[in-house]
Amino acid sequence: MEDKEISSQLSSFMGKLLRDRFGKGPESIHISYDSRSITMHMRNFIGPVEKLLLTQQKEEAFRDTRKLVMDSLIPDLNEFIKTTIRKEVEEFYYDWDLEHHSGILVGLFYHDVSEEDDVYEGKEAIHERVGHTTQICEKIPDRIHSYWTNSRTLVIIRYGLLIKIEKQMLDLGYEGTLRISKRVLEKHHFAHDVDMKQILGRTVEGLFLDWKFEKDKSVLVYIFKN
Repeated sequence: MEDKEISSQLSSFMGKLLRDRFGKGPESIHISYDSRSITMHMRNFIGPVEKLLLTQQKEEAFRDTRKLVMDSLIPDLNEFIKTTIRKEVEEFYYDWDLEHHSGILVGLFYHDVSEEDDVYEGKEAIHERVGHTTQICEKIPDRIHSYWTNSRTLVIIRYGLLIKIEKQMLDLGYEGTLRISKRVLEKHHFAHDVDMKQILGRTVEGLFLDWKFEKDKSVLVYIFKN
């Protein structure tokens, strides 16, 4: 099958999964994939109950509900991806932009995608700013890897960024609290301290962030306007 047909099938399947589990699917799903990963950018994705939760300022209830449902549909999605493009996702990451009702899902096909490195204009400056910004929040990552999945989507993977107090919180069972704190802190700094307009001459449309604490690894995604 052609890539366009495969992307269409994946988009259709993902849309159906989301409608079946959430009662409402996104207005659109833009899918890109290569040998390293698959990304799914969902636009205008929010149901009436979720909208009510956000209206009542219950963001964590919204996120907890989405996490339960997303985790339940990932095995079916992974199986369809494996059947369609003959690749099995090793790790899934996802996050939501509550202001614009959009979301991103990233599936990494390999534990270490840095073997397939991208060279692009502004990469060194982006890695420097991402490293510095991470240091403000925790510490300089042991390693940073980044690549474009399409002309609008930049995926940045950070390895080795947890500090001792965070590891202790995880050992004591405070993963939820740590995730909330890091989301607020890191998103604020990545939105304000990494000037993509200056580095790339482009305007950011969406910023998404997720972690695999057990792997001391994080995926950061910038979506840019056309």
